[in-house]
Order: sequence, then C-alpha cells, then structure tokens
Amino acid sequence: MTQRDQARILVIGLDSFDPSRAEAWMAEGWLPNLARHMSASVSGRVRNPRNLDAGSVWPSFCYGADPSVHGIFDGSRDLATVAERRGAMPEVRPIWSVLEDAGKRTMVIEVPVVPEGADAKGIRVINWFSHHPQEGRSRLVLRTHPPELRDRIVRDYGEDPLDGRPCDYYQPSTAEEIAWFRDALVQRVRAKTALSVDLMRQEAWDFCLVNFEDSHCGGHYCWHLQEGSGHDFDAGLAASVGNPLLAIYTAIDDAVGALTAEAGGADVMVYLSHGMEHAHTGSRLLDRILARLNGELNETRNAVLTQARRVWRMLPTPVRHALQPLHLPARDRLYAERDLLPGAATRRCHEVYCADRSSGVRISLAGRDPGGKVRPEDYEAYCDWLIAELLAVRNDDTGEPLVSEITRTRDDFHGPLAGILPDLLVVWNRDAPIVSVSSPTIGRLRHPHATNRVADHRPGGLFMLSGPGFSPRRLNDDVPVIDLAPSLAALVGVRQASFQGTPLEQLVPVR
Repeated sequence: MTQRDQARILVIGLDSFDPSRAEAWMAEGWLPNLARHMSASVSGRVRNPRNLDAGSVWPSFCYGADPSVHGIFDGSRDLATVAERRGAMPEVRPIWSVLEDAGKRTMVIEVPVVPEGADAKGIRVINWFSHHPQEGRSRLVLRTHPPELRDRIVRDYGEDPLDGRPCDYYQPSTAEEIAWFRDALVQRVRAKTALSVDLMRQEAWDFCLVNFEDSHCGGHYCWHLQEGSGHDFDAGLAASVGNPLLAIYTAIDDAVGALTAEAGGADVMVYLSHGMEHAHTGSRLLDRILARLNGELNETRNAVLTQARRVWRMLPTPVRHALQPLHLPARDRLYAERDLLPGAATRRCHEVYCADRSSGVRISLAGRDPGGKVRPEDYEAYCDWLIAELLAVRNDDTGEPLVSEITRTRDDFHGPLAGILPDLLVVWNRDAPIVSVSSPTIGRLRHPHATNRVADHRPGGLFMLSGPGFSPRRLNDDVPVIDLAPSLAALVGVRQASFQGTPLEQLVPVR
C-alpha cells in the first residue's frame, strides 16, 4: 500500500440490494448507472460475518470489526443493550467518527444498526426512511445533527410516505397494497436522493455515506413477483402489479447516477450489503426443539401462546393496526423476547435470535452465565450432543434435514466480546417451507411462527470502487467486510490501528 494525497470519497450503500439479481439486471440493461460504475471499478464479492450476517453486516462494515468486537448481531433489536454488552471494553467507533477525530469533514445519511454517539461533528440524518428504527420498534423518529436540519428536511423534502412506520408494519399482500407500497418506496428513494445531492452541494465534505434501505423493504415483500425467483413466484399477482422490485431497483439506480455525478472527481464506492432468498426459517421453532431435547418444554403454556400468536396473525391488517397499542404491551408480557419461550435463565440452553437464515444457541455455562447449568468439563460433550440431535431433525414435508449447517462461534470470532455471542449457530435448510419437524428424540413439533415476508436475507455482498488511479478489474477472492472501513479511511489519508480489519492493497491506489 502506498501513501497518497488526500482525497474525498462517496459511499453509496444499497441495503439488501441482492448482488446476483443486480448483476443480472445490469447485464439486461435495466440498471445502466450501476453497470457503468461497475465497468469503471475495482469490484468484488464481500464476505460477511459467518452465519451472523444479516444482523451484523452494517455494524461490521462501519466499525471495521466483527460482532465479537462491536457486539451487535441482532440488528436494531439489540441496540438498546449495546452499551451493556460492551461493558468495560474499549469503545469501538464507526469510520466517520474515526475520520472526524483526524480532522475530516463527514456526512452520513441513514446507516442501519449503528448507534450514533453524542459526539457527532459532521452532518447526520438518522431514522429517515429506514427499514427499522434505530431505537424502539414502532416508529421512525427523525433525528439530525445539527438539530435544526430536521425541520428543513421535513419542510423541503416532505413527510415519510410510510408515515414513519417500519415497512414490516404494513406487510402488503394484495395487488393494491403492493402497488401502494412500491410507489411509497420509490418516493422515498427520490426524496433521499434530492436531499443528498443538495447537502453534497451545500456542505464541505471529505467522506459522505448515503444509504438506501428501500431495496431491503422491497425485497422482503416483492421478491416473489419477479420471474425466476423460485417456486413462490405469483404469476397472477405479477400480472396485476408488474415487477415492483425492479421498479425500486431502477429508482435506486437513478440515485446512483445522480450522486455519482454530483461527487465529481471523488472516489465512489457502491456497496451492496447482502442479498435475498426464500423466507423459510426455523427461527423461534429452535427454542421449542431445545426445550424438548432437555425436557424443559411446558407444552400446555406453549399451546396457549401459539394459539394467541396464530389468532393475532390471522386478523386483517387494518384490525391489527387498530389494536396495535394494546397488542404491543401484551406481546412483551406474554411472548417474551422475539417470540421465544420464557424462562431462558432457568434452562440448560436456549435460542438467541440472530436472524431468520440462522439462529443462535446459548448454553448456560457455569462460571460464565449467571446460574449456569452446564459444567465447564461437560461443555464439549454437551455441544456435540446438541449438534448431533439438531442434525437429526427432519422437515416432515420433505424428509430432508431441517438444518444445513451448525457452526461454533469460537471457530470464527475471537474478539473481546466473543463471550456474549451464541455458542452455536444453526443454519436452516431453506429449500422448502418449515411447518412440521420431527426426530426420534423430540417427536413432532409444528412451527409456531408465521411471517408475511416472502423473502429474507442470504449472505454475501458486492462492492464497486472507482476513482482516479483505479484500473477496472474484478477481484478473484472475496473481500472480508471488516477490511472495507480501514481501506476507505486509508483512501482519505487516515490509517487507524483501532480497526480490527486491515486496509486492502487492491483498494488503495497510487496517486
């Protein structure tokens, strides 16, 4: 890596903008701005934290560190406990704070799942057109730095077309609902593009990050309306509303063109965080499997909770919305965290929610966890037994294994907060819906969790980096996501040892 003159860099984040779908549509001519940028870039696939990808991909990108360092692996739902999780460990800082400490001017417009500290020095726009709010679960409360920017945004660029609600609030399913949802997301993209271009013109910056989460929302609810998406393709619905995901992707492609043009001679990275695939999941079912394996499942109480959940999810969307103020407190009392079984502290092991592609198993280890039930000398044998039992569970509808892979977090994560991570990560076989499962030990269990999402996340991202001094080429090896922040910092002349990752030689050209 060679020292270079200072430069500016624009990072355009495309949250859950599926890399494979994007490359196919670039080749077909639907995404001309991305195709043009790709042809001028150093590009390559990005390797996200193994089996903790969906909930930790953005923190890992921004902190230049994996979940055993930054402590976030369950998306926005863990942000309230991040400080508690980190405890006395040294504070980790996102790339923009590192750059500000070095005297750089920064602008950050909406980055998911990265809590903002109180020491912001640059431009910040938080909770504006997000997939999930940075805090809480029900509303997106727009915050900015400086504070007076908030009123200007609302005045000049309008209110949120989704009324400040996370997109999961709406769960569109009919042609009318999906068409409205598509149009609202496209409107969001255009408003964010206009704000970003205006701020880039009006404010001095060395590092600017603009993130679009509309591809994330659209992927969850519109994936099944594109031909080739798999057995969930709904031809009848697609005939009514077309391909909403393509409309959202093309709007974001227009945004890439506008932002790249405004950046002038700055370096530009376009970062597609991770992708989409079928939403089949055994998350939340795992907790019941574990409890039955250990003889800890309260079948009567669980049946009541399962029926309550089923009734709630069968209610029409307008009725659920009307009852939401009553439902949320009741859910918090009755369902426990993320619809998992209550009483986790009293059990030998329990499920820890990570995402829907994979689920965590936390073992109650004596000497590590309060009231630990498993002795350290029994830990390895207990892990081996759990893994064998979980691999023996079958999907009753297909006869295939329920689980495709089980990994031990200690094999992949070695940072100071490794002890807060789940012990095991269980990756689901997503070839078919998961409704009923069985094994010789657990008997038969039906999945209590229903979701209106038609798609969920798959691992692996894509980056494209262009600018003066870059020769277009495709890297053969996947790039660790934790190496991107230190590489971007090096591009603007800052080398910071606090990153866990390291700058990549291929991404820091000679000027």
